Amino acid sequence: MGLLRVLCARGDVKVEWDTDRADAVAEAERIFQEHAARGYAAFKVDSSVDTATRIDQFDPAAREVIQVPRIVGG
Repeated sequence: MGLLRVLCARGDVKVEWDTDRADAVAEAERIFQEHAARGYAAFKVDSSVDTATRIDQFDPAAREVIQVPRIVGG
């Protein structure tokens, strides 16, 4: 089971997928790609070592992926 969390204007949107269901994986990947195209940064969370790794491609085997909008400032 995987979890995609998208932090956006609607709040913390959660999308879960079962790796045994191709349709669920495809939907999670579609949502990931949609936000990536809008400039969202993505991180794969590894709870066993309490760290997150920046990713550019959807990882269906990930336990948790978090996407956040990039912050622009200056």
